[in-house]
Amino acid sequence: MRRWLNLRVAELFVETIATVADLVPDPGEIGAWSRDSADDYLIALARIHDAEFIVSGDRDLLEWEEQQPPVVTP
Repeated sequence: MRRWLNLRVAELFVETIATVADLVPDPGEIGAWSRDSADDYLIALARIHDAEFIVSGDRDLLEWEEQQPPVVTP
């Protein structure tokens, strides 16, 4: 990311995210919901913590048929 951001801007970005983000523990048990098993932890995390939606540009998630919670692009 150094190509686009200098160190001070990167530090400010991380500090800003830290003040508005909710950190939650990883899900314990992960089901097999999507066609890409690497995405299943995101689905489990979203479901366990009652997320309103998943924000992703990942095609597997965007084309996922169940969409519970819904998946939206950034």
